This record gives sequence, structure tokens and C-alpha cells, in this order.
Amino acid sequence: MSQYPRDEFDKVPETSTRQGVHRERLIPARSSGVGLIITVGVLALLVGLAAYFVLPRLGIGAEGNASPAASETPAAEQSESPSDSPSDSPSPAPSPSSTPSASPSETPEPTPPAPVADRTQPVVVLNASGISGLGAGISTRIGADGWTTAQVGNWAGTPLQTSVIFYNGEAQLANAEELSALLGIPTLSESPEFSNVTVVAGPGFQ
Repeated sequence: MSQYPRDEFDKVPETSTRQGVHRERLIPARSSGVGLIITVGVLALLVGLAAYFVLPRLGIGAEGNASPAASETPAAEQSESPSDSPSDSPSPAPSPSSTPSASPSETPEPTPPAPVADRTQPVVVLNASGISGLGAGISTRIGADGWTTAQVGNWAGTPLQTSVIFYNGEAQLANAEELSALLGIPTLSESPEFSNVTVVAGPGFQ
């Protein structure tokens, strides 16, 4: 026991929560957890602010932010390309009124068919070569090709240097050309003095 006499301070129950001024006030154990949570929250806030303001300046995350803009550029170009490139669009077909039409005067006229030889027209055969029987041989030769001989005789005109086929007008030209090819006589002469196509066999006729 204490050697000092008891006073009013000794009347405080031992279970009382009151403490003397000389004793240190103890912090409850549960208050330490709240302080830890507050500290962690402040640190997390500081880290978030640093990531928001500092990291973009350092270039971190710039590629991720730039990719949406880059992906939008082709879409914008594609949307503008049809209107910006008129050369790719099909050109309008010319209207029928703008197409030049050929006038009737410019239409080419059909070429008339070549005249055909008429073997029903009679042929006169004259011998100017001095060879006896030559006129009859020519008559037989053209008769085998379907021609009709109207007369066979001797040439009474100016002496000729070669064989000649005479014809009168365009109506007899086709017959004269056909006989020229058949007999091998290239010389043709138009003359109104002959009423029929006349074959005159001159010197050297074969």
C-alpha cells in the first residue's frame, strides 16, 4: 500500500475510462485502418492525375489516340472519291439528235450489174487474112460456144494488120468482149457502120 493518505483522486474506479493528464491518450486500433484507406486513395488520385497530364506529353498512348483519326481518313476519301473523279463515271451516250446522219445525196448509188452477153444476137465473121477457109473455122468455133453466125465472108475494106472485132453501141459491147475472150482478139472497135457484131480475122490469127 501507498504511504500517502488517500485523497479525492483515489476515489476514481479502476474500470473507469478516465485517465490522468499525465497519461498518453491511446488511439483506438480501428482508426489505423481508416487512415490507411485514405492514404491509398490519395496516392491513387495522384497517380491518375499524373497519367492524365504527364503521359500524353511524353508521347505514351499517342499511337492509340491517333489511330481513330487515321482510320477515318480513308472513309472520308472514299465518300468523296465518286464526286471528285468525274473521269471514272461513265460518259453519257450521245443523243440520237446529236449523231450526224447521212443526207440522201451522200448515199452511194448501187453499182449497176455488168451487162451479160446475149448469144441470141447473130455474129458476122469476115476473113481478112488471105487464108482460105479461116472464116468457116471461126464460125464453127463460136457456134460450139452457143453463138449464131449470120454471115461468113471475106473482108472487102482497107487491109488490116491485125484481127479486129467491130461493135455498134453499148448494147453490143458485152457480146464483143465475150467473143474477144473466146477468140483471143484483144482489139475492139466501135463503129456505127456495122449493124451486128463483126469478127474480122486479120494476119496472124490463130
